[in-house]
Amino acid sequence: MRQDKRYEREFADLMCHQGNHCERVAGSGSAKEAVCDCVLFKESRSYLVEVKATKQKVLYVRKHIREQLKKMQETARQQQIHALLAVKFKHRGWKQVLITEHIPEAIKW
Repeated sequence: MRQDKRYEREFADLMCHQGNHCERVAGSGSAKEAVCDCVLFKESRSYLVEVKATKQKVLYVRKHIREQLKKMQETARQQQIHALLAVKFKHRGWKQVLITEHIPEAIKW
């Protein structure tokens, strides 16, 4: 199993254990049409979620990640839902960042 899938499943399980509904999008890493890793329904809101993981204390939003987030953000906007970046800081925990108009340069633990 690829590591990416592991963290996508871990995030979905975490959200479900918190009483939300979250599903992983099959083939999200390889399908051209996929714009997110998970779909989350939380507190009467819907989210498209991109999941990333890092061993570092900072996740730098480099060009290819920024392009992924822009595509997800645009799709979410068209559907009038929210875009969310979920970052697993290994050995630390999860951080969730709502992606609005501005995509941050870096996400810090």
